[in-house]
Amino acid sequence: MTASQAVLSIDHSSRPVSEDAAFLLKGKEVSKKHLINALNHINFKEKTVTLVLQGTPEESPIHIEAFPMPVLSDYPTFRFLKPLPEAFRTTEVTRIIIPDGPGQIHTTPQLRAVSPKGLSINLPETGRRIQGALRDIRVHFQQQGIAFKGSLASLESDAITVQLSPLSAHYFEGITPMTNLSLTFLKEKTHLFETDARLIKQDVFGDSIMLHLKPAEAIPTPHDGQRFGKKAFKMVPTPDFQFIHPLVHTQQITTIDSLSAVGLECTLRGESLPLLPGMHLKTAAISMGDLYNLPMEARVTRCKTKLDKKGNKENHFTIHFETIDLETHRKIQSLVHKAEDRNIRLSTPVDPEDLWRFFFETGFIYKSKYRLFLNNKEKIKETYHALYSGPMELTRHMTYQDKGRTLGHMSILRYAERAWLIHHHAALKGGGVKVGLGVLSHMLHFFYDSFWHKAMGMDYLICYFRPENEFPNFFFNGFRQHIRNPKICSTDLFAYLYFQGEPTKVEILPPEWTLAPATIEDISIFSEHYEETSGGMLVDALDLFEHHAPAADLALRFQKAGLKKERHLWAIRYKKEHVALLIVNTSDVALNMSDLTNCIKVCITRPELLTEKILSITLNRLSEAFNNAKAPVLVHPLTWAEERKFHFQKRYYFWVFNSDYPEDYMQYFFDILKLTEPNAS
Repeated sequence: MTASQAVLSIDHSSRPVSEDAAFLLKGKEVSKKHLINALNHINFKEKTVTLVLQGTPEESPIHIEAFPMPVLSDYPTFRFLKPLPEAFRTTEVTRIIIPDGPGQIHTTPQLRAVSPKGLSINLPETGRRIQGALRDIRVHFQQQGIAFKGSLASLESDAITVQLSPLSAHYFEGITPMTNLSLTFLKEKTHLFETDARLIKQDVFGDSIMLHLKPAEAIPTPHDGQRFGKKAFKMVPTPDFQFIHPLVHTQQITTIDSLSAVGLECTLRGESLPLLPGMHLKTAAISMGDLYNLPMEARVTRCKTKLDKKGNKENHFTIHFETIDLETHRKIQSLVHKAEDRNIRLSTPVDPEDLWRFFFETGFIYKSKYRLFLNNKEKIKETYHALYSGPMELTRHMTYQDKGRTLGHMSILRYAERAWLIHHHAALKGGGVKVGLGVLSHMLHFFYDSFWHKAMGMDYLICYFRPENEFPNFFFNGFRQHIRNPKICSTDLFAYLYFQGEPTKVEILPPEWTLAPATIEDISIFSEHYEETSGGMLVDALDLFEHHAPAADLALRFQKAGLKKERHLWAIRYKKEHVALLIVNTSDVALNMSDLTNCIKVCITRPELLTEKILSITLNRLSEAFNNAKAPVLVHPLTWAEERKFHFQKRYYFWVFNSDYPEDYMQYFFDILKLTEPNAS
């Protein structure tokens, strides 16, 4: 429709100032040229704009959807999607609302002509671009026991404007409001997020009140107070962070300023709708073009507004990962460790030839240990191919690789439902102490950044080592001696031996002695005895009561990965009285190279009753699970083996660390590192 087709001329009169004039003044001014381009963009997309029409003074304004015709002059025309109400007499267009990206352009034109099918206008010289779709967002808060409701009028990272409903405005005028408010944001009935804000001032518009609030700069996070975590690095090349904004459901994308294993920092500029502390980003991802996309749920935890050199606002945000699958988290951790040290690799495939050369050259597989490999070489190769050909849920390994060689190595294995075994730590002599400590340091930071992830199941770290082995005795047992609290770190000393079963020699236990699957009562008796004599964390770390999950669940996960690791509990009883608990672990040979995942733990509660003969008959029966091979056996307490002259070859500490106390161990470790530095006095 053109202006000449209009059947009604309009007499322009002065317009009253609308109550949300202050809201419009917050917008960025745009030119007439921009208005024309925006209308043609809407025409190109075959979308609509909203016209706010005023009738006679007695009539309320109406909002109507209209389709803009191509704007080839300064006099745009619009076609109504639906006819105007018959009795409505249009006297002016008080506003045109043009969708524009994540926002809207508002402008107040002059009405040239109108017909039942559409209208024509004169465009003004300017309009204002404001944030769009915010008035669908409800904001609730409480003051003095009264629930107040309003709508979100505008949002900036350092300013929130809320328009109270008339009823809430009425009650709000009757109280002395508290400065600090806890705001709940909703869309329809869907809870979006909560944040805190401070009331700065309030403006009255008729029967409505506009509240001006300053949002809190940060919210508490699980990582607050950490002294050693959150090591963040600038990535090269720089990845992107993309997310769906929780208020307007549009996708936003920005480059990542720095990345850590638990979160990231980024900056939003220009037209990007800002974020607020507490916002839950349900759909978010770290991406690098089409090379990778790492999805997650995240939460905004800190916002800070700064001015750039030109005086324009920059909104800096801290984002923490909240829900993220283990493999995605591993990839992010891998990026972070690689950014810190280009030679470090986390759970990346390792060349089998280089790996085996490393284990033999470091002396990790020494002569007597290699004797155990001889009958199982092919099976062991298959096991390690499964472990090192790619990442898997049940293991992690950290390597230091330089000059075409693996120079340092450390790995962990999910030993129980909530415990991981640290093992196979070694370094080539050519790499020096720096490589060995470097791998350990990176692995400790990996632990530190993984404890919060419940799916990782890292409530406890465990380790076996011999007292004669200076390195673990210094770094692990040394911490236990330093902290002196067995609920933070504990060690139990076991006798270690290889028991050769004799399947043809079947001996029966003497009368009144029995060997049977352990019951809850057996585990309880051992647990009470262990608490009295040791006070350590063996029972909890190994989840003997299966509070978290049946041991069969973990065995099934290993089976799905092409590996074997099972656990069964047995009890020796005399006259129905509990004497010893036996933890029978069976796994692929050399899953742990000292076969500490493929062994029998004998935990004695009545050492005065148990004899070498009774234990030997018991072990002979249980060793059938080891296919007639020598079964590794660990006996606790060590004093029983010594006093009974029960032959054993070695002693092993069983070390447990409670991950609720990561700061204590990290402080201990880095204090030691300072002492080992060449310039340390």
